[in-house]
Amino acid sequence: MPVMKNNNDLHGNRVVHGDSQGQTGTEQSQSFGEARAAKKEQEKKSAQEGVQKAGKTAGAAVGAYFGGAAGAKVGAKVGDAIGKSKIGQQLGKNLAKNPLTRKALSKANDSGALDVANKATDIATRDPKGGMGGVGSAGNTAANAAGSGSDSVLDKKPSKPNFLGNSKEDSSENKNPGSFQGLLSGNIVVKAGVLSFAAGILFIVVILMIVAQGSGVITSYDDAFGVSSATGGMTGDVDYESSDPKAQAFFDRVADVKNSFQTQGKTFDPVYISAVYVVLNQHGAKLSYDDMSTAVITEIANAMFSGNSFSEETFKQNLINTIFPKYLSGEDSDTYEVMADEVFDYYDSYFSLIGATASNCASLGSCVYEIKGFYIEGRGNVAKSMSITDLKVRLMQCGGSYGSGTWGEPLEGEELVPFEQYILGVAYQEIGPGAPDEAIKAQMVAARSFALARPTSMGNSLGKKLEQENGQWILQMSSCVADQVYCNPNLGCSAMNDGEQYGTVRSGVDHGKKFKDPMPADHKMRTLANETMGEVLVNDQGYVISANYASKIQNKFSELAKQGLNYKQILLQVYGNAQDIDKMSCNTGSGSGCNSTGSTGPYAGWKQGDPAWSTITIGNTNSTIGGVGCLVTSVSMLIAKSGVAVNVDGDFNPGTFVKKLNQVGGFQGANFVWGAVEKVAPNFQYVGKSYVSGQSQQQKLSTLQGLLDQGYYVVAEVKGNTGQHWVAIDGINGSTVLMMDPASQSTSMWQEYNWANTSQYAYFKVV
Repeated sequence: MPVMKNNNDLHGNRVVHGDSQGQTGTEQSQSFGEARAAKKEQEKKSAQEGVQKAGKTAGAAVGAYFGGAAGAKVGAKVGDAIGKSKIGQQLGKNLAKNPLTRKALSKANDSGALDVANKATDIATRDPKGGMGGVGSAGNTAANAAGSGSDSVLDKKPSKPNFLGNSKEDSSENKNPGSFQGLLSGNIVVKAGVLSFAAGILFIVVILMIVAQGSGVITSYDDAFGVSSATGGMTGDVDYESSDPKAQAFFDRVADVKNSFQTQGKTFDPVYISAVYVVLNQHGAKLSYDDMSTAVITEIANAMFSGNSFSEETFKQNLINTIFPKYLSGEDSDTYEVMADEVFDYYDSYFSLIGATASNCASLGSCVYEIKGFYIEGRGNVAKSMSITDLKVRLMQCGGSYGSGTWGEPLEGEELVPFEQYILGVAYQEIGPGAPDEAIKAQMVAARSFALARPTSMGNSLGKKLEQENGQWILQMSSCVADQVYCNPNLGCSAMNDGEQYGTVRSGVDHGKKFKDPMPADHKMRTLANETMGEVLVNDQGYVISANYASKIQNKFSELAKQGLNYKQILLQVYGNAQDIDKMSCNTGSGSGCNSTGSTGPYAGWKQGDPAWSTITIGNTNSTIGGVGCLVTSVSMLIAKSGVAVNVDGDFNPGTFVKKLNQVGGFQGANFVWGAVEKVAPNFQYVGKSYVSGQSQQQKLSTLQGLLDQGYYVVAEVKGNTGQHWVAIDGINGSTVLMMDPASQSTSMWQEYNWANTSQYAYFKVV
């Protein structure tokens, strides 16, 4: 059949990129994120070895403290036994899970410090005269060899290490206030003369923490807490206030820069700013808070972006090539690369410390595809005018040599897939995360163009189609190499072993041959998908090109990326008929790419500054939606989300909403009349307000959760006494408040706006 011959031409030499077969050279190479994961795994192994070695030193130190030389001998034996026991091994595994202790133990173990400490312990406990008598010199030797950095950790009774909160021994050299003061208080007390199992374990942990402090791993996280608090980021259960006015001024400057970037549609995590500052100073840059001016903060923030999207790889390269050399000149590139890794480790460690998950997860949304037609190889331009909104993909069965199913029949058990998620899943499986970032982005644009053109190129045969069903746009694609292989990024994927290259591919990992596990929420490919969302390859007449590809073309993507070409240059070189990359109108949704519950309908992307309605005046004033229309835009989003009937002329949107409100007395001056909403949407009724100014973050979250649990639709005022701005609440995912923001692309309310400034909630109900 000619159609099937076409399939073989496209895919005959392309393999499904599973975990153990068909990997290209680029896929076998480690990506930046995978390399970091491998490094952490090695650190875990080394850390677990470190726990066993530290047992002897810790036991000897405890024994010497309570029983002199004899106690040291007994303590060393007990500590050594504990370190090598099942309990000690489990302790090692638990400690290795935390980035702080993992890196501390790994560094101490790899450097030989623990070996030296154990040797010192052996020498001391062999001394028949009691070299560790009382609190002898060998005890100091062991402690110092472990990297405590103090004259002797045994010269005084065990007390709270400084990094757990400022102690009486804190000096003026600690320029930042302790982040954890008040979280842990009091000394660690062990009954004199008793070396119990629990005491041994406890002191192993204490010694390990001192080792970590001496190794320079555990540093002050005050700056991370400071910028997080100032910008509404996550601080765990810590209510942070800085007593240093210069530090607070620095944190406030970070907040100002972050807010400025938001108005440009750019989002970055401010913890990265503190990470760069700390790492530079650790390497001798001697920067003060005053040195961290708005211009410097802006420079570091700009280094994080590829276009308007955060890119970890771009950030790393800019740190290595630009930021670090500027503020710490004369080092080699390897040193700068180590420093860059330390920035990301600091970032990860901070979030581990507060019990949260670090994430730059890009939220995938939906696009409006305005298409005039397609360019099909061998046929030329095929005119087909379509305006496609909220496109979903139906995964279809595979027949013939490709699978045991029936062409044209849906694949049972598979839900409709949002189109942008489908493109992410195709790239996840087809080229894989091991390819260079620019090659992955090229694959995404090619896959999107290929998918849209596929029904036309196939003459709608074998179940292919792109059309509306009861108002919903549906694209049907076979779930095998006959079309494209989609791997569910949230569930992983596996094949049914029923045809060529393992045949039909299903969501989940329990169908015969597993290909890939679920993609982490902060996986780089989610960010890359966001960067290319809505982009298609077009010819000189604006027709979407059917960008056929096979493994040979995918390899070309990677080769050109390694030569330094960006994804647009790659695509224009690979596809001779390509003239440009056309970007469709898209919204980023409300976190759907991160497994959250946010909305992805067109209303989620409404902005008060949209030219379609931004100049419409409010009430009888000269104020416009673009200038002061955040509240009415937010309310309009919730009305659209609720699906209630409305009394407007034409399609409902912020513009038609305001026009109708103007007719029914919806404003007093430029002030919104809450009750007037019912005159536009009779079944959408204003209920009241809840004032939360002065409450803790958890209290505000609980209040909001209570309103949502009662079925209310809520708008929130997020700038408090710093200004006024309203957003529409889209849901809660854990401790993350999802929003639809009429002024930015952000979807996480308290990542974008300081939680302390959330002052009130107004809520509506559907009647």
